[in-house]
Amino acid sequence: MMCPLRRAARLLRPLVLLAVFVSAGSASALSFRADFVSSTYQVQNGDRFSDLILAHQAGTPIQSTVTTGLENISTAVYANGVTQNYSILMTTSFDVAVAGTYTFQVGTDWGRGGAAALIDSTSGSILSERVIQGDVWWNYDWNDPDVFTTTASFAAGDSVTLAWVGFEGCCGGSSTIRFSVDGSGFAPLTETQFAPFAAVPVPEPNTAVLFGLGLIGLSLAGERFGRRPAGAPRVQPPEPAPARA
Repeated sequence: MMCPLRRAARLLRPLVLLAVFVSAGSASALSFRADFVSSTYQVQNGDRFSDLILAHQAGTPIQSTVTTGLENISTAVYANGVTQNYSILMTTSFDVAVAGTYTFQVGTDWGRGGAAALIDSTSGSILSERVIQGDVWWNYDWNDPDVFTTTASFAAGDSVTLAWVGFEGCCGGSSTIRFSVDGSGFAPLTETQFAPFAAVPVPEPNTAVLFGLGLIGLSLAGERFGRRPAGAPRVQPPEPAPARA
């Protein structure tokens, strides 16, 4: 039998991924966020990106930070010095200003596995994802096979989100993301370097991610507590007030 957490993730995946990238207001053209929580989760065989998002959301918050880029996101700076039993979620959303083939690479230390996903911000559908179950350690070498690589061809005006989630058991280091466009040299994924390629305002991932991921928690709470206990009286809704003459 599928566990309740995984069942909820399967059922809510389309709704959650759509809601993650819906925000109440506009924001800057490019924004980044790093979220750390306490977690002992181990990526399992058959896990999807949405399963790992659910596992991350189940952790106890440590620190969340809106940053100016996803370069050297260290636990010492962004997670109050926590070095073990944590999960990290890094996100960035943007509308493509320059058409081309984009490559993103992540160097990180995730001893319990992790995932990278490219998501259509308009529909909420996952365009591509990669999940790694085992130990991920790039050894500060961009040629190491544990470096996550995501490549996609974008047209101007495409609205996309990239997200990376990973789990570490000990000795947390830092996570760095870099990008390349049409085979150019790689550059750090920061506002300064990436702004020319993402010039259209889009929702910030900070409010949107928390809103979307919160839907999972609400659904699980409803599944657990929403049923009327056996023998409990039904509560009738109040009678509507009479209409004014």
